[in-house]
Amino acid sequence: MDKLREIFAFVCFAMGICALVLAVFQAWNGKVISAGALGLAFAVCGIVLYLSQIKTLKVWQVEVELRETLDRAEEIIGRVRKLAAISARASYLTIAWGNRMGVPTANERQAVLDDIDAQLSDLKVTSDERAVIVRPWVGMVRADFFFMFTRVVRGFATLKASDLTAKVHANQSQEANAASMAHSDLITPWSKKNDNFKAIERLENKGLSTVISEYMPDKGGWLSDKELAAFEVLKQKIVKLNDDSEKKGGYTKEASDYYDKHFEHEKDMAKELWELSRQ
Repeated sequence: MDKLREIFAFVCFAMGICALVLAVFQAWNGKVISAGALGLAFAVCGIVLYLSQIKTLKVWQVEVELRETLDRAEEIIGRVRKLAAISARASYLTIAWGNRMGVPTANERQAVLDDIDAQLSDLKVTSDERAVIVRPWVGMVRADFFFMFTRVVRGFATLKASDLTAKVHANQSQEANAASMAHSDLITPWSKKNDNFKAIERLENKGLSTVISEYMPDKGGWLSDKELAAFEVLKQKIVKLNDDSEKKGGYTKEASDYYDKHFEHEKDMAKELWELSRQ
């Protein structure tokens, strides 16, 4: 259709030029009426050509306005995406720090964040933007597992101290007293060293496995080799759950189930390890 319009405009232009030339020629020869008719034909061609150009200009103007509208829409979508990212980051940060209260469960908190994550995906938030958004939550998940592990260690220390004390009372032997004193001499400096452990600062710059190793007593310390081996199994389990969660950007289903099952039941976990190390 546009091609036909261009051909028609060209024909009108050519006819108008011819009419103008002939009008001048007829006027030169004194044929006024003929010259007038040709002049009128020239004017009609000019008007037709002008109207066709007006239509083209109007179409072009609409296209420009449409392009400007689309650009504006893209700008608005970009702002909405940015606001969504800021809102999501605030939600992740709030839930991460709210995690310190213990309620709701890890499963419930992660379900809310998974819904937010789905919205971010729909808004085409980039992976780099998402990594910044989820960073506080990922850090808190890592801290959750670390502090769970340390509560098991301290629960185990209480069980071991109680067992040594019970043996002293039951046997009243020099050997039992010596074992109890040796344990005290080993665990006291370890406890003092970890009183100012600054776990959160360490976890921001190091992996969970490394920080747990720094927290644990050295070989030959207050834990026997068999007891250290039992804790190593627990450590590997927790580190695996945390690593999978970091890859996701939040608790995996397995990790949240594990955390919810054992949260505030660390004494039971310590007792299981104690019985395992006695076998």
